[in-house]
Amino acid sequence: MNAQSISVPLAEAKSKLSELVDRVSRGEEFIITRHDTEIARLVPVKRPVLSEVGEAIVQMRAGRTVRRATAAELRDWKAEGRR
Repeated sequence: MNAQSISVPLAEAKSKLSELVDRVSRGEEFIITRHDTEIARLVPVKRPVLSEVGEAIVQMRAGRTVRRATAAELRDWKAEGRR
């Protein structure tokens, strides 16, 4: 559990969901519990920075290899779905 996360019982989370979502949008994190067992985490959605997206695309393209499937592979794959 994150040191900044706040534990909230499920019943309380249900009754205060709008308030919790507002607080999450401001950066807070919550752990929802049921019978003292952690069952879910409410965290803010991190939007990627444009430079991070560009770098991820560059890395994916660099790691991509192009190989054409053979006719036999295509027939096998097609038949696989019919079993």
